Amino acid sequence: MISIKDSQSVKHLLLALIGSIFVGETLVMLFIDILPPLSHWHTALLDAALLLTLIFPAIYFLVFRPLKTQLIKQKQAETTRQEALDRLQKIASQAPGIVFQFQLRPDGSCCVPYANEGLLKIYRISPENVREDASYVLTVVHPDDLENHRASIQTSAQDLTPWIQEYRLKFDGEPERWLLGNALPQRLADGSTLWHGFITDITERKQVETELQIAATAFESQEGMVITDINKIIIKVNQAFIKLTGYSSEELLNRRMNILKSGRHDQKFYAAMWDSITHTGTWQGEIWNQLKNAEVLPTFVTITAVKNNDGEVINYVATYTDITERKVIEEKINNLAFYDSLTQLPNRVLLADRMHQTLAHCRRNQEIAAVCMLDLDGFKQVNDTLGHASGDQLLCDVAQRLKECIRQEDTAARFGGDEFALLLGGFTTVSECEQTLARIVASIAAPYQIFGQVAHISASIGVTLFPEDSSAPDLLLRHADQVMYEVKQTGKNGYKLFNSVHKMRNQTTQDFLKKIDEALVKGQFELYYQPKVDCRLGKVVGAEASVYWNHPVLGILAPSEFIPVIEHDDLIIALGEWTIQRALLQLNEWRDAGFNLHISVNISARQLHNQEFLQRLQELLAGCDSEIIQRLEIEIIETAALKDMIAGRDAIRKCRAMGVRVTLDDFGTGFLSLVQSMVRLNHLAVDALKIDLSFVSDILTNPEDMAIVEGVVGLAASSRLQVIAKGVEYVDQILMLMELGCSVMQGSGFAKPMPAKRMRTWLAAFTPDPLWGLPVSYLTSRDYFELLLTEANHRSWTNRVIDNLDDPCDHTTPESLLDHRQCCFGQWYSDEGASHFRDVSEFDALGAVHQNIHQISAHLCEHHQAGMDVEADADKAQLLADYDLIVWNDKLITGIGKIDEQHQIPGRNYP
Repeated sequence: MISIKDSQSVKHLLLALIGSIFVGETLVMLFIDILPPLSHWHTALLDAALLLTLIFPAIYFLVFRPLKTQLIKQKQAETTRQEALDRLQKIASQAPGIVFQFQLRPDGSCCVPYANEGLLKIYRISPENVREDASYVLTVVHPDDLENHRASIQTSAQDLTPWIQEYRLKFDGEPERWLLGNALPQRLADGSTLWHGFITDITERKQVETELQIAATAFESQEGMVITDINKIIIKVNQAFIKLTGYSSEELLNRRMNILKSGRHDQKFYAAMWDSITHTGTWQGEIWNQLKNAEVLPTFVTITAVKNNDGEVINYVATYTDITERKVIEEKINNLAFYDSLTQLPNRVLLADRMHQTLAHCRRNQEIAAVCMLDLDGFKQVNDTLGHASGDQLLCDVAQRLKECIRQEDTAARFGGDEFALLLGGFTTVSECEQTLARIVASIAAPYQIFGQVAHISASIGVTLFPEDSSAPDLLLRHADQVMYEVKQTGKNGYKLFNSVHKMRNQTTQDFLKKIDEALVKGQFELYYQPKVDCRLGKVVGAEASVYWNHPVLGILAPSEFIPVIEHDDLIIALGEWTIQRALLQLNEWRDAGFNLHISVNISARQLHNQEFLQRLQELLAGCDSEIIQRLEIEIIETAALKDMIAGRDAIRKCRAMGVRVTLDDFGTGFLSLVQSMVRLNHLAVDALKIDLSFVSDILTNPEDMAIVEGVVGLAASSRLQVIAKGVEYVDQILMLMELGCSVMQGSGFAKPMPAKRMRTWLAAFTPDPLWGLPVSYLTSRDYFELLLTEANHRSWTNRVIDNLDDPCDHTTPESLLDHRQCCFGQWYSDEGASHFRDVSEFDALGAVHQNIHQISAHLCEHHQAGMDVEADADKAQLLADYDLIVWNDKLITGIGKIDEQHQIPGRNYP
């Protein structure tokens, strides 16, 4: 039906009527002239017919058709609105929580015009039941929250501010439920307020917040706590941990836990710790941590792995408790049980334990150990004269002097009264032991200052040597005690050996000296030369000369077999002068042959400090030109130079003034610290340092030895001295030394000592190893040397397995050898230290090779213990074949890909 208000429709209708009348009247007039005369009634009927014929189409097209189109559009819009409303209702029904409208009327009553089905789930009432009256929704609000809840609604209605409120619902017999409401208000025409918003259930979030608050409170406990991610990166620490370590939170966050590493625990300790965490999820134990101020603190640590719902580790939580006081108490108890309360030296119980360890070590390494009993001469007189307090102080001073005379790994113990015991190990010759004993006797005999009084005592020492005396530990002490009393009866202030072989040697010393003198006259001595190679330059730069004895009966004798006998006799001086003379002649021969080399000769302490040494040296050099003199080097053992610092310094400077270079041999064994080394080196003014082979041989297996070598190289560089490493055997050692800055080396890895004729042939055929010339920039730096260190450790492990097969004191079982994680390589391979290699496919292959080595070792042990010699020999051969580390290193180095493709490392051969 057309509405009067629709002006456009009325206009169209009027136009249609007017137009139809006009057109109709025009047609009627035309037809009247054509048609025969009609009556008035027929004319009116024709007029009406034409008018209707014209007006209905006009009305349709001008009015009804647009109206129809408009109605269709309205219906489509209504359908669209209904679809949108349906979508909104579906969304609202699926939305978590309640989507609602809440109306507060001016009279204080309320209703919920709209709410989704979430209302029924949360408020336990259907939306239809609160559409007119919503007073119910306020009755289930928690009584403690109701007043605040009403106030928030009134405030929002008054100020038309958003309503945001957390509150609780309380139903009988059910836990509380926390809700969060959020709605926007609008004022309606009747003065009521209508909110549109939503309400969500936040009960779980509140529980989590409560748990987090409890955890946070517990986290800030008296114990230090730290949380890391799975990569052991610190992500949170508490105040107790900050106070414990001295670091601030900024210094700790995003750092690895090894920031606290003290160095007191080896890789085996950490491997066992993480193995426990991996398999059990937790670990407890004592760890010494280094604090920010460098202090080392004992702590009791509990580490727990935190896992998600899928069982995956996502974090590690550790608690740290300071156990310093407990350690102090334990140390006091330990001291009472194992240490003398007065001198703090080990007592008889601890000495017995250490004797088993030292004797077993010397047996494995074919070294000599000395078991000594020491009694003080004249102590009773001092104690009676100066008093017991002075006597106690004297005993403490004696204990201090004993500790200063022995190595850290040796033991000085007090048995009671003025009786002490010494356990000294690591000697290769009897003469080395006697030097130590003489030093101890001299040290004890020096005067003492006791409370302003001077006291004089001495020591009588009885000694028995193991393994020549292979008795049980108790019997060894009795033997030493026996000869100690003999010393006291025959003059005191000295030592005596319980060793028949040594006694016999003393009786024949004079005869042996005469034979050496005759050998010198008959020309039975010959110089052997060991090359010195500059690996960085790839050429031989010199040789060290050693004296060998072509004995007519015993054959060729090395220096160690006769030099110790004559080192305290003037024969050592005569032999030293002969060595210098022969070296000068050899320098002339090599120069004529085109070899530009230096020769170094060893000078004994007796020769260096002899008053005629410098004069005799000048006489020997008189017939030589300056070029030959400059190629002569004198090597002085460090301890010889230190014996008399002033005399040694003057002799060295005068040698250098003659043009002869001076090298300090066995460097590192005579100084207490590198700081002292630097001070004394400036006084000695030598040209070069030679690192003692005991440090070089273990540079790949002992971090302390590597640190010493690195320190010596740095010391030499700061003093602008050349540094030479001796005892080099493997290419691994060569590369490590080059990395540390030492390029000149000697050792069996290049060549063993040889006569001059063979040396000339060797020089002509010498070719530098291509690996020496490889620039350091093409190596994988510390990563590469880390591999060298681990492979060397495992080579040592395999050698020990083979060497210990016949050791009766070795209790290795096949089962223990099967555990491939317990050796140094296994610990490194499975620990985080090798994590940066895990992307290399070749690295994974090493695991199978490594496990195979352990399986073969276990079979070897099992077959050997069962007496199956043929099978054991086959296992040993297979172990040595499979152990070839050329395969290990070259595969991994190639896989790492950090070495330039144009500088591939060739296969390496081990001597």
